[in-house]
Amino acid sequence: MKALFVSESQGWSGGAAQLLALAKGLNAIGWEVTLGSPKDGEVAKRAQSAGVRHIPLHPRQDYDLITAQRMARIIDAGKFDVLHAHHPRAHAVALASVYLARHRPVFLITRRVSFAIPKHIFSRLKYRNPRISSFIAVADNVRRELVGGGVDPAKIRTIPSGVDTEVFSPREADPAVLSSLKIPPGAALIGKIANYSDWKGQKILLEAGAKLVERGRDIVLLFAGRDTDGENIKTDAAQAGFPESRARFLGFRSDVEALLPCLDVSVNAAVRGEGISGALRESLSMEIPCAASDAGGNSELVVEGITGRLFKKGHAGDLARVIEEILDDRETAKRQAKRGREIVIERFSVDCMVRATDKFYRELIAARAK
Repeated sequence: MKALFVSESQGWSGGAAQLLALAKGLNAIGWEVTLGSPKDGEVAKRAQSAGVRHIPLHPRQDYDLITAQRMARIIDAGKFDVLHAHHPRAHAVALASVYLARHRPVFLITRRVSFAIPKHIFSRLKYRNPRISSFIAVADNVRRELVGGGVDPAKIRTIPSGVDTEVFSPREADPAVLSSLKIPPGAALIGKIANYSDWKGQKILLEAGAKLVERGRDIVLLFAGRDTDGENIKTDAAQAGFPESRARFLGFRSDVEALLPCLDVSVNAAVRGEGISGALRESLSMEIPCAASDAGGNSELVVEGITGRLFKKGHAGDLARVIEEILDDRETAKRQAKRGREIVIERFSVDCMVRATDKFYRELIAARAK
């Protein structure tokens, strides 16, 4: 069986990591996956080391017809069984390509965010098109937004994204990594791993951190991800009244599995749009206590009082309360994190994602053949 994955991703992100993990996993069970993405992007660079065949393909805008024509020629030449779009622009360009290609693969789109689907005519064309075989939603919350946007529920399968539970396994912090962070003795390290964005909620964590410092808590806040070392987040810190001396603005890091064991609490403070945070999956897989906003699909993984703690999205005071309660009862927090790892292994591992996707592909191919 042959699958063509398409994406416009150039930088590294959770979605990019997921499509590469899925491609690698499917190859391991007998699929032949080809990945089409920008030739100078981070995904392309990592595909080779992952053993995934890569071809240069760069969807530059929705309905980029030049790229769609090239994609159609690739589909015809490769006789792919599955065409799978992994990002929004790739979705639109792949949709155009299935009208231009002579060969007709099963066509799927993965949606990873829980933003509402727009109601305008172009959105109806993009999401309700009969040439789309199915959508994969990474969380039930994402599924609900697709249904709310007019997508036929029968065409949606929820398959959670996965984490490599061996790479992200419980361990002690590496002394060298911990030393490099220059954490004062006795200070609690609270971290948020996410690319900088207004909806990712870095500002909410900074505001919560300022409240904790005012109460005399000895904490350091760590931010890692693209643009978390830029001026915008430093401005957010100043506006929140959080001392920069207590912040670690690390920017993009490729060693998240080394950073997480250093944390006392891992936070997801998204205010909207979240599917299920990759950093939450990774943190719980390493048995790091988690505090998550109730935005998007976070509550599908972080179950209040069972696998972690939830707080009201956009509410810095509620986040500060939850962090304090975690720090004041670390035994309970650790017990919840251990249960979180069990849930990740059961439902949110790369192996689960690969097996579920393989099964769904085969169901769709069989249905097409009837």
